[in-house]
Formats: sequence, C-alpha cells, structure tokens
Amino acid sequence: MLDHRYKTLAVLAKTLSYTKAAQHLFITQPAVSQQISSLEQELEIKLVAKNGIHIHLTNAGEQLVQYVDKISLENEHVLRQIRTNSEEPVVKIGATYSLSTFLLPQLIKNLLPTTTKIHTLIDNTTEILTALRQGEVELGLVEGNFNKTEFDAITIQNEEFIGATSQRNPLLDKTTITIADLLSEVLLIRESGSGTRAIFANWLATQNYQIDEFSQRIEIANPTTIIELLKKGVGISFMYKSLIKSELEKNTLVQLPLDGFKINHPINLIFLKNSYFAEYYTEIAKKLGN
Repeated sequence: MLDHRYKTLAVLAKTLSYTKAAQHLFITQPAVSQQISSLEQELEIKLVAKNGIHIHLTNAGEQLVQYVDKISLENEHVLRQIRTNSEEPVVKIGATYSLSTFLLPQLIKNLLPTTTKIHTLIDNTTEILTALRQGEVELGLVEGNFNKTEFDAITIQNEEFIGATSQRNPLLDKTTITIADLLSEVLLIRESGSGTRAIFANWLATQNYQIDEFSQRIEIANPTTIIELLKKGVGISFMYKSLIKSELEKNTLVQLPLDGFKINHPINLIFLKNSYFAEYYTEIAKKLGN
C-alpha cells in the first residue's frame, strides 16, 4: 500500500491549499507541510512550488500524482475483488454514444455466458477518459483520441466513417460532391468532446476547412436523434457506417459521394497504462471478436 505521504500529496494536488488538505485529511497544516517536505527530501525532487500566496505542483509533482492516483485505483480494484471473495468480478465498461449503439450490445451479449455483473457508462470520449482516470469504469470503448502514455489500448476493429443524408436530398443530383457544396447544408454534428466530431473536424482541417464554416449547424449529443433527423430529410451528418447499416440497406439514407473523403478509424478498448488487470482486459477484448 502507498506511503501516507503520497496520499497527502494527491489531496494537496486537488485542493492546492495546505489548510484545505489538512481539513480533508483531519490533520494539522504543519503536518501536511512536514509530510510534503519529507517526501521531497527523500526523492530529492521539488514537488510543490509557491507563487506568492498560491501553490502549484511542479511537473515532477504532477507526474507523481498521476502515478499515485493510478496505483490507488488499482489497489481499490484488487481489494474489492478480495473482499467480495467472488470468482465473478463486476465489469465496469464505458462506451461512447456511437459505440454503445452497435458495439457495446455485442460485447455484453458475448460476456453474458460467463459474466452477469456488468455496469455501463455511456458518454462522449472526453467523459469516458475522465471516468477511467477516476475509477468509475475500468474499460473504455472509444473511437476518439487518447493519451497513449496514460492508457493502454487494444484495437478491436477498424470502422468505415462516412457522410450521410436522406435519399431525397437534391445534393445527390451531383455526380461528385465537394466540401464547398456542403457548406450551405444543415450540418448535424456531435457535441464538443465527441470522438465522432473530432474525426470529422480533423479531416476538415487537412482540407483547410473548419466546422464553423458551415452556415447552419445543429449540435446533438445523441446519434439516434441525428439519424432520425436525417431520415426526415434534415441536413447531412458524418458517422460510422455501422450506425446506419439498416438505413443504407433500405435506401432511406445514402452515403454522400464526397470527393476525397475516405476514412477508416480504429475502435479501441482502453484501460489505465500498465494495469495489473491487463491480461483480464485482453480476454474481454477477445469477446468482441467472437
């Protein structure tokens, strides 16, 4: 288990106040200062710096706190399994809105023969990463970008990412469609923090365009709502092809023949870097291949 001084540093990192850290830990303020000073002397590294009456962590201090937080989460996870004395642990999985529609159900179905205790969290990529850091989930199904120094990842599959619209859209009268043709269309776009939005925004940037250049934009957090609007003849959107497989087959929605637009994006199952449970998580990832 972690030395209590490391835990004190982690609390100080959140409060950025010796007084508030002392109150949180139910010790005196001098005791907090003494513990931090002792830790700095032992490690021979400056962890906390002052700027007038304010304090902040040094780069080394921030890195150490990230490590402490990770170890604390792993400790809690191990102890929880020991205390329940069960061969069947609770699997806590986070998934983005898009992946919860077509990939998470497949994973849950494949887990059910051996696992019945499954908790899920559905949110955008940014929030799933935060939940992983805070121990609210232990696995994340994401399509957005993440810090590879902070998380390990297992690539589940590559998904085709396409533009889509109603088959009644007059835009489809064109043989080839350019980005300039799209700028006057109603763009149904996911919210900030969404991996889907980031994929489209990053591709636009490679073409020297931005989302803000679309004259009509509607931000919607739920991909199901976007799909329903497209089916009603409202605008265009960009998403994983698997999300609208049925609509494409029925021809209620069609793929936009956008010139130069071809994206295949990896879907990853991610977890904290160098986790003690990495082998177990790898077995879970294999369930998605079944």
